[in-house]
Amino acid sequence: MRLRTILFLVNGIAVVAFLVLAILGARRHKPAPPANLTPYYDDEMMEGPKLERFLGAAVIFSAILAATLPTKMDKDFLHDSVERGRLRFAVAGTVPPSEVLNLECARCHGAKAEGGAATFLLQPSQPGELAKTVSWTAPSLNDVLLRFSPDEVTQIITYGRPGTPMPAWGLAGGGPLPDQPISDLVNFLQSIQLKPDEAMKRNTARAAQIMKDNPGISEGQGLFMAMCARCHTKGWSYGQPQVMGGGGAFGPNLTNGVTLRQFPPLAGGVAKHIEFVTTGSDFQKPYGTQGIGSGRMPGFGQELSASQIEQIVLYERSL
Repeated sequence: MRLRTILFLVNGIAVVAFLVLAILGARRHKPAPPANLTPYYDDEMMEGPKLERFLGAAVIFSAILAATLPTKMDKDFLHDSVERGRLRFAVAGTVPPSEVLNLECARCHGAKAEGGAATFLLQPSQPGELAKTVSWTAPSLNDVLLRFSPDEVTQIITYGRPGTPMPAWGLAGGGPLPDQPISDLVNFLQSIQLKPDEAMKRNTARAAQIMKDNPGISEGQGLFMAMCARCHTKGWSYGQPQVMGGGGAFGPNLTNGVTLRQFPPLAGGVAKHIEFVTTGSDFQKPYGTQGIGSGRMPGFGQELSASQIEQIVLYERSL
């Protein structure tokens, strides 16, 4: 009984002490005011120095993004585009399966775009002739951008080469592809282009072999046969050449003084003729006396030396 009384007394004292301490603590530590009522910078400070610091930091950060992010994105996009172009160019089965449609350009132009051949049904050109199947020499494409601009190569892929095995691949030309896949192909071709000195060495070797196989022809004719006859001589691409320079599936006739009339001797014709073969034609830009450029004539200035182009010009003018 006595112990119980002591316990009640102790508990009562503890309760009283707790209440006293709680009251004293509440008086000593007032609750903080809400955040929206806390005193802060005035309007002059907020809209002045503080705002200027944040705007300055934003400008610097934006400049860093503008300088770095687009460059990385461009590189990543180009890398992906080249890879898609590679898959489209390759023969099916030589690359991993992909959602990208194989156009199998390599089947005609070679696995490394070094040139090849295509089977082609040649239509009759005169009454009484029959259609015949020929093996058509397809040009190398690992040097095509040394002759043509990217826009011109895009045009070739889009519209094809009428009268040859090269079909139109772009929607605008009646083919199946929109612009992006064609751009992918052009980007891929850009990634595998030979250096000018490598292309020049290869072309010189081709001309030398032709001259060896045809004793007595001039250097100009050998170079013409290696570089120009494919377009300007009927039958050259499928091993049945007719009149040299007499016009082909894609290039105009150069015989009977045509080049002399286009580039007259008295009007600095040789120099202008050399310039034309060196740089090629530009769409709708005049050349010579009456020529209007179509963009189809390539420029050989990066694939042949100046002296080699001069020899070609002299040979063409002799036709």
